Amino acid sequence: MNVLVIRDDKPGHYHQTEGIVLSLKEIYPQMCIEYVDVEIRGKVSRKLLRVLLNHCTTFFEKAFSLGYIQYFYKTYSLPQNKPDLILSTGGNTANLNAWFAKAYQTHNILNGRVRGLRETLFTKVTTVIDLGYANQIIIDVAPNTITAEKLKVEAQNFVDLHHLQGEFYALLLGGDGAGYHYDDTFYDELIVFLKHIAKDNHIQWLITTSRRTPREVEEKLKQHLKDHSAYFVAYNTKPEKVLLPFLGSSKAVFVTQESASMISEAISARKPVYTLCPKEANPDSNYQKIVEKFLTQKWIKKIDMHSVKNVEVCLGDFEALESDSYVETAKKIKEHL
Repeated sequence: MNVLVIRDDKPGHYHQTEGIVLSLKEIYPQMCIEYVDVEIRGKVSRKLLRVLLNHCTTFFEKAFSLGYIQYFYKTYSLPQNKPDLILSTGGNTANLNAWFAKAYQTHNILNGRVRGLRETLFTKVTTVIDLGYANQIIIDVAPNTITAEKLKVEAQNFVDLHHLQGEFYALLLGGDGAGYHYDDTFYDELIVFLKHIAKDNHIQWLITTSRRTPREVEEKLKQHLKDHSAYFVAYNTKPEKVLLPFLGSSKAVFVTQESASMISEAISARKPVYTLCPKEANPDSNYQKIVEKFLTQKWIKKIDMHSVKNVEVCLGDFEALESDSYVETAKKIKEHL
């Protein structure tokens, strides 16, 4: 089994694609993986190629069509081996995914929305919610590479390295996005809330911000929570890869609600997950469906920070995935391939 993975330069897309790769290894242990890195020429050329793929499909079934890729992609390469399966995530890779599948007459999987392309250009589309595609595979959470074994090892190494003791909760802090806006009032309420949780539950916080977190917010939180945090990562000052050790070391995870990927990773750690929602929250309907799905499954609880009074952390009220998320995803993919 030769699997061709098409990647762009977006880390979120890369990590989700690697999550699907991990699931495929459960199905095809001996598969060979080849990577093609791409960069589009621009939004206009991407839209044009989308129209051509939708309406001139037979052209792309001809081998000579591959000579025209240069007009749509600044960076690309042709696979060295004929792929049996093509995989990618995101709009910047979807066009080439469909093109290669036609040219090489092979199967393909797109992770995420088809973004204006005809769904029939893909053998399967993996989605977290029902998007109405006839060929969709609905998986539990956004794909990722988190495993129980990784979390255990990373947590132990981290605790030993930094000589940490006690019990911890993790805070994954993002910023504006997906229809969510976090203002000064939110962060003021958040500081009071985090202090309250730390005192009442006799824990210390493991906190990491992200590229979306304003620098002034990082500084404010670090100053006000210095007595309640065991480890603080200000991403925009000194980024560190602490997601796995934080998730592995913590009894519960708190995460701002704008990132389905961060929430999915927290759920995949099979820990209780609380999402923190600001007053200004206007996600689109699909994103709202994702949050509602997670709530219905009891994988998360939502905390509206603008109306929070006294929140009791009750870790027994959550459900957890039956096994590592990549294993659950593998089961669902296997049923449809």
